[in-house]
Amino acid sequence: MEKYKFYERSINYYETDKMSVVHHSNYARFLEECRVDMLRYYEMPLEMFEEKGYVIPVLDLYSEFKESIKFGETVKIVPRIDKVTPVKFFISYMIYDETMTRVKHIAKSSHCFLNADFKPVSLKKVEPELYNRFLSLVEAE
Repeated sequence: MEKYKFYERSINYYETDKMSVVHHSNYARFLEECRVDMLRYYEMPLEMFEEKGYVIPVLDLYSEFKESIKFGETVKIVPRIDKVTPVKFFISYMIYDETMTRVKHIAKSSHCFLNADFKPVSLKKVEPELYNRFLSLVEAE
């Protein structure tokens, strides 16, 4: 399967503040949209995990604002799976302008696999095929 390229989205007016700049609270949503789209692309949609009884919460989120994003702009978000362990995975993101020539935002997030009781799950033990699929997506530096 070809590598996931980017998630593209236009900025809506309601996502901005009085200066027409994207409000900082919306970046987490943009990253989630990208992450969900990427997992779907790799045939590992969140719905599949939920049907199996797993949830994938955010453990932490790091954001670095490089340049304002404004109403009406289109951005392209490039995700990268940096590391996978049996219980966690780590993603970095670059948000570019529409032409992908200017970096607007840099972010990182980490996630874990939990069962219905919110207990950590070793994907390597309970879903080895899924674990290996995640491992295959890790990008070397």
